[in-house]
Amino acid sequence: MKKKMLSAVLTTAMFLSVLTGCGSNDGQNQTPLNETPGQSGQTDAASNTISPAAEPTNSSGSSSLKPDTLDTITVVLFGEESPRMQELMEKEFQQVFIDEINTKVELMYLPWTENGAGGKVDLMIASGQEFDACIVDPRWAASSYNKGYLQDLSDVIDTYLPDWHENVDPTAFDAYRYDGGIYAIPIGNKPTGGVYSTVCVRQDIMDAINMENISTLDELEEYAQKAKELYGLYATYELADSEYIIRGTSDRNLIPLCTGIWVDQDTQELVNFVDSPEFETAVKRFNDWYAQGLIPKDILTNTVTLPFQANMTSFMRGTCGTTLIENEPGLQTVVPEAKTAEYYIAPEKPIYKKTYENTAFQVPVTSNKADRVAMFVNLLQKNTEMANLFAYGIEGTDYELIDGKVSKISTEELFYEWMIYNVKISTPTMAYTDEFMDVYKNWDENALPSLSFGFSIDYSAIQTEKAQIDSVWEELAKPMLAGLKDYDANIEELKSELKKAGWDAYVADIQKQFDTFLAEK
Repeated sequence: MKKKMLSAVLTTAMFLSVLTGCGSNDGQNQTPLNETPGQSGQTDAASNTISPAAEPTNSSGSSSLKPDTLDTITVVLFGEESPRMQELMEKEFQQVFIDEINTKVELMYLPWTENGAGGKVDLMIASGQEFDACIVDPRWAASSYNKGYLQDLSDVIDTYLPDWHENVDPTAFDAYRYDGGIYAIPIGNKPTGGVYSTVCVRQDIMDAINMENISTLDELEEYAQKAKELYGLYATYELADSEYIIRGTSDRNLIPLCTGIWVDQDTQELVNFVDSPEFETAVKRFNDWYAQGLIPKDILTNTVTLPFQANMTSFMRGTCGTTLIENEPGLQTVVPEAKTAEYYIAPEKPIYKKTYENTAFQVPVTSNKADRVAMFVNLLQKNTEMANLFAYGIEGTDYELIDGKVSKISTEELFYEWMIYNVKISTPTMAYTDEFMDVYKNWDENALPSLSFGFSIDYSAIQTEKAQIDSVWEELAKPMLAGLKDYDANIEELKSELKKAGWDAYVADIQKQFDTFLAEK
């Protein structure tokens, strides 16, 4: 990568405009998902065939995909359904679904705490509870695939996603490919270079304390101390193994792979994180932050889904400049004057692209409506009219267009704006400057693909070891990474318990898979 060119892009994005930002949940958990083994739930996806009634037709209608018969799909989302969303799903949105794809869409909302492997969705699939789609991220999808919960969608992708293929990069499928099949349909089209490698902060606080930049962990600490002193905010509810923290701990270029293992992008080596100097540096810094009162005592038991948006913390991980979509609207309902910005710790280091999309729609093996789900996702990404409709609502009622940009009249959440947003078709809001959009659309231009891009671990041979290692990580590593347990007093116990849990076999199996993956690239 040409670092000077990247630096110029980032400078434009982060310093000429306060509109750079970070992601919240992005259809993903704030903390890494622990894929705990669940029930086998092995169901033959091949038995779930597409019903003849759902075959596409070229008869007259608003869409060549429109089936002859009306059917219904149930889609699981997370959070709470806003009153406006409920109204639109009963009227305008529902009519569009019927007119376009002759399908009624029923939404089932679960708390965000159920998002991820081992949650209620997994239990629903294992018990045979009927639903047809749910958002998923790569970690969760890998876990669900290994449990036999997900359908191979290869047969419906070519037929039922014509507009999707025009508006979304097909490489987005790479994060959901296993053994020749594709097990989720990504949605949205946003830059992902450096995702989670930036830190999202309160730009309004930065301005108030006359701080112009954050490029080191010391500067991040200075910012957090002043935010605590002046506004009573904790630093973060995220752990010391957050990528933006580790990025600032050494000169090495490390990317996380799975529980306890990172990949050195320069040497291609798998790094035992617990044995690394980066782990020691990060934990000791969090130990110090906890002693200063910057880390909340309930960091491991907190039930607030998005503490940063709730005005509880002064920073969180960032995701490629999407703060105006993901974080700022929620934060401004609590602090109307709040602004956010996103900064790279160690901006001189390379930026890596680990995946194209972090959010997709899974179809459980218990559903026989994969075709209808594909048509539904295709409609959400069909064109500007549809993308704006489902993200912003009815023009003139929920939003208006001013100089080609969306000015929101209603602030109630509809379909997640961060999920729908597609740089090819979505209309930006008034919060985006033209200068920022020019940079944002080309954000990934100089990002390098990570060594593990497209790599998915098969845990089938090491399920027991993985379960035991995840348990040790939860019990011993996380309290250290939260700053609650002292590094020197606890590191040897952690190493010992990981070894007893089967660490050597776990690493050896993953190393073998990774070597094969690299050899075939």
